[in-house]
Amino acid sequence: MMTDSTDLCPICGEGRLQPKIGKNPVEYKSETTKLDLHFSLCDACGSEQADPDQTRANKRLMIAFKKRVDGLLAGGEVRVLREKLGLSQAEAARVFGGGQVAFSKYEHDDVAQSEAMDKLLRLAAEMPSAFDLLCRQAGLERVLAGERWQQAANWTAEPRRPTEVKRSVLRVVSSSRPTAGQQARYAA
Repeated sequence: MMTDSTDLCPICGEGRLQPKIGKNPVEYKSETTKLDLHFSLCDACGSEQADPDQTRANKRLMIAFKKRVDGLLAGGEVRVLREKLGLSQAEAARVFGGGQVAFSKYEHDDVAQSEAMDKLLRLAAEMPSAFDLLCRQAGLERVLAGERWQQAANWTAEPRRPTEVKRSVLRVVSSSRPTAGQQARYAA
C-alpha cells in the first residue's frame, strides 16, 4: 500500500499523520475558555504537530474568542452587517477604510477590527443617514435603494439646533474674599 507523502511524519519519516481536534484552555483579559485545537498526531513516533491550515484554524478561533471578550463584532456578524448594507468587501473598504482586504480578514477572524471600526460599522447599520454620508464621502452612490432608503428619509435631515443658546451661569465659590479686580472680572 502506498502512502501519500504529505501524510508522512516529517519528524520520523515513517508514521502517518492523523488529524485530531483537542481542547485547549486559553485565557484573555481574565476570561478563560476551552477552544478547539486542530493538530495532527503521528501514529509511529507520537509527535503532535500542526500544518498551516490547522495553525490558521487555531489562530482564527483565538481571534474570535478575543473579539467576544472585547465586545467586538464576530467575523460572521461583520459579514452579515456588510451584506445588510449591500456592500462588497471592496466597497466596504472604500466606505469604512481599513485597506483592500480588511473586510475579508475581519469576516474570517484573521484579524480583529479596531474598536473604532467596530463602532463605525454599528453606527452605519443603525443610522442610515450616517451610512449615506460615508458612502457619499467615498464616492459611492447610495447603496441601499428604494423602499429601504424611503424608510430612512427622516434620518437624513440635519439635526435640529436650538434657536437660542442658553449659557450656564457660573458662580465662583471661594473661602477668601476676591480683590476688587477679581470681582470686576467675575462680574463680566
